[in-house]
Amino acid sequence: MSLNIEMVPVPAGSFQRDEEKENISVITKAYSLGKYPITREQFLDIMGADPSDTAKSSGSMNEPVQMINWYHAIAFCNKLSIKEGLDPAYSVKVNDQEIVWENLVFGDIPSGDDYNPMIGDVGDANWNAATCNWDANGYRLPTEMEWMWAAMGAPSDGQGGGTNTTGYLKAFAGSMGTNNIDDYAWYNENGDGKTHPVGGKLPNELGLHDMSGNVWEWCWDWNADYQTGTLTDYRGAGSGSYRVNRGGGWSNYASFCTVALRRYHCAYSQYSNYGFRILRPVL
Repeated sequence: MSLNIEMVPVPAGSFQRDEEKENISVITKAYSLGKYPITREQFLDIMGADPSDTAKSSGSMNEPVQMINWYHAIAFCNKLSIKEGLDPAYSVKVNDQEIVWENLVFGDIPSGDDYNPMIGDVGDANWNAATCNWDANGYRLPTEMEWMWAAMGAPSDGQGGGTNTTGYLKAFAGSMGTNNIDDYAWYNENGDGKTHPVGGKLPNELGLHDMSGNVWEWCWDWNADYQTGTLTDYRGAGSGSYRVNRGGGWSNYASFCTVALRRYHCAYSQYSNYGFRILRPVL
């Protein structure tokens, strides 16, 4: 695969997403998820820029790209899809005209420097209105539920094909209750104040590395309270002010690495412990 982006198959399945037994999430379609977060080198190859804070990096281009906002992440997905001859998943219109993704450069994308959160600014209206073609064969961000299901490692954790009712309790991706988080995640106690090369820690049951720690990962969803009951192929709220992040980062306590923990930020937010990984549907 181009750019050496390795993808890991994730099967369909169902799982309990929180402490309420009736809150079941069902994923009806298998997908492939990046084995690692997108690296600085991969982002540079596609976007022509590496915005990462080098003071918060151990120096390798094989570390997760950081200082990435949600807009940057979806732009990367579309530009990579086009490069590989796939259908881009995202549509963003400016002045009622679709962005010409082939011509888009990193500096064209709205960034945190352009906004003032102190006055309630939540980003660029055009990019916030991005839509996703869920039938496209190109790359996209995982939904929050797709991310959570993959982080659980299910059904490779032995659930036997039924609804997973315990994975949401995992202290980190790959946790079996007796193993050590230091073997699986970069977080504040072992991260030395910076990102680290992807794949340096053990993977979870599906073979996915860095699902906990190293960098937080952007998901598609607008942040909102969970709905109750069974949700099938849930893609989040229809609108909102903040996008969901998952997984914890190098600067956070171990408690932030739990599979169920939810966090959110403005789509334009850029931090040195924020990155992303990509999904491709199995059609």
